[in-house]
Amino acid sequence: MKAFSRSHLVLVAIAAAAILAFFDLQWLDTLRYRVAFPDFFVYYLAAQLGQAHGWAAMYDPSLFLPAVTSAVGRPLPYLNPPELAWLVLPLSWLSYALAALIWSGILAGAFAVAWHLVAPGTRAWKVVHGLAAAMLLPVFVSFMIGQTSLIIVAAVAVAWWLMRRDRPWLGGIALAVVFLKPQAAFLVPVALLLAGYWRVFVGWLGVSALLTAIGLLVVGTSVFHNVMQSLADVQDIPGPVQISLGRQLPLPAALIGILLVLAVSVWVVRRARPGDSSIPVAVGLVASMLISPYINFYDLSAPLLAGWLILRTNPPRWQQAMTFMVYVPLYVAPIFPLITLAALCGWLVSLAALPVHQSRPASTMTPAAA
Repeated sequence: MKAFSRSHLVLVAIAAAAILAFFDLQWLDTLRYRVAFPDFFVYYLAAQLGQAHGWAAMYDPSLFLPAVTSAVGRPLPYLNPPELAWLVLPLSWLSYALAALIWSGILAGAFAVAWHLVAPGTRAWKVVHGLAAAMLLPVFVSFMIGQTSLIIVAAVAVAWWLMRRDRPWLGGIALAVVFLKPQAAFLVPVALLLAGYWRVFVGWLGVSALLTAIGLLVVGTSVFHNVMQSLADVQDIPGPVQISLGRQLPLPAALIGILLVLAVSVWVVRRARPGDSSIPVAVGLVASMLISPYINFYDLSAPLLAGWLILRTNPPRWQQAMTFMVYVPLYVAPIFPLITLAALCGWLVSLAALPVHQSRPASTMTPAAA
C-alpha cells in the first residue's frame, strides 16, 4: 500500500506538472524574441564581439546594442562580468543553434545538480519537488531564455553540499561562481560569515577578489561608464518585471523595508543552530532577492532552493505548509509582483519564529570547524 501511495503521488505530480507546463508555454508566448534562448544570445554575442574587438567592446552600447537588437529584436545589454563571456567563448565558435542546444543542456544539468543535492524527502518526494520546481514559471522561463540564474543556484547548492562534508575552503570556491551574476545570491557569503563559517567566507572572498581584479585588468575601468550608459539607453524600453523592494516600492518605503529585511535576516542567522548551514544559506538567498537593486522575476529560482534547504531542517508543520504555499506567489510573480514580495517578506519573518531546537544539524561540522 505504501508503494501504491507513492506511485499515485508521483502520477499526480506528473499530471500537475503537465498542466503547469501548458500554462508556462502560453505565458512564454508573450515574450517575443527573434531567436531562441535570447539571454544566452547576449552571452554568445558578447563572447564573439570581445574576441573580435577586445573584451571592453561587449560593454560599449554603441557597438553592442545595435548588434543585439538586430538579432533579438530588443536592446539587451551585456551586464555580467567578463568571466561569463569567457565561459561561453568555446560555444561562440559553433553555430548558434548548436551552441544554444549545448547551453540548454548545461542549464538542465545545473538544475539537476541542485535538485539531486538539496531536494528533501524520500525518492518519491524528491521527484515531486523536482517536477514542481521545473514547472515553476520563473524557473521555466529562466531555462527557456537561457538565463545563467540556474548555474548560480547550482553553485550555491554545491557550496552547501561541500560544507556538509567538512570542505569549507572548497565550499567557498564553489560559492565564488556567484560572481557570474552576483545580485542573485550576494548575501549568502555574508550570512555564512554571520553564522560563523569564516573559512567559507574567506575562500569566497579570495576567489571573488581575484576574478574582479582579472576582469578589471582586461576590460578596464571604462566598463562602469559603459554599463551606466547602456542602462540609460534601455531604461524606457519595457522589459521583464523587476522583483525587489527597491523596484516595487517608493524609495522611503523601500529603504525601511530593506533595513527590516536586513535586521530580520541577522536575527534568524544568529539564532540558527550551529552545525547546519541550511538556514543561513536560505536566508541569504531570500534576502538577496528582496534587497537587490536589479532582480528579474526569472531569477526567483533562488527562493526555490531556499525552500528546499528550510524543509531539510525538519521545521514544524506550519512552517512546512508556509514554505509550500510560497510556490503560488512565486508562480504569479510577473503578474502580481507586490504579492510575491509580501509573501517572501512574510516567509522570511516566519523563520524568526522557529525555535532553535527545531533545526536538526545536517552534519557534524560546527562553525568553529568551518
